Amino acid sequence: MREILEQSQGMKVDIPTYFVEFDRAFWRIGSAGFWKLECRQDYQETKSASWEAFRRGDWSGSLRLFHEQRSEFEAYYARISAVGFLHHRARVVEEPVTPYLQWELHLLQTKDQYGEGVSILTTDRLAALGVTAPLPDVVVLGREVAYEVHYTDQGQLDGATRHSARAVVDDARAFIQRLHGDGEPLASYFPRAIAGLRPPNQPEPDA
Repeated sequence: MREILEQSQGMKVDIPTYFVEFDRAFWRIGSAGFWKLECRQDYQETKSASWEAFRRGDWSGSLRLFHEQRSEFEAYYARISAVGFLHHRARVVEEPVTPYLQWELHLLQTKDQYGEGVSILTTDRLAALGVTAPLPDVVVLGREVAYEVHYTDQGQLDGATRHSARAVVDDARAFIQRLHGDGEPLASYFPRAIAGLRPPNQPEPDA
């Protein structure tokens, strides 16, 4: 993926600009669809009440908030469907999963039920595919634009680099499509690898 992005220089944009451009392009994606490659194992989700509950150690409360958001998720993905495109996420997972990733996979499992289209790439699976980690976080919006999304070392959003050269957009989309197709659907990964885990950051029970 890094070689693909280096085909053009791109343009760095700050967070407000990225949000405005993303929202404008998102709702006109078209049949090429939305493709996201998500690679970090920890992010700062400061706008999420569920993440804040998770950070405080309130695991049951964080999951309850996911349940309370189901109607929002249903409406959001119904709108995407009505506009006429599909949403895809290729999620890189290092095992054993971090506490953050355990939380996020619960969130994605809920979103996946309404149309998120999540595929899991463990680092072992990436290696078997001949893909070298770490990979950048990238989103591709139809045929119009691709963004490499930047984060601080602490996992806070730090702007993005916009790529609008057609070759970069097409090649980045094809790369993520291949990973998505070669990954394991979250619908099978989650019950096998995540659902039975103890709440994160809690001690094992005494023998």
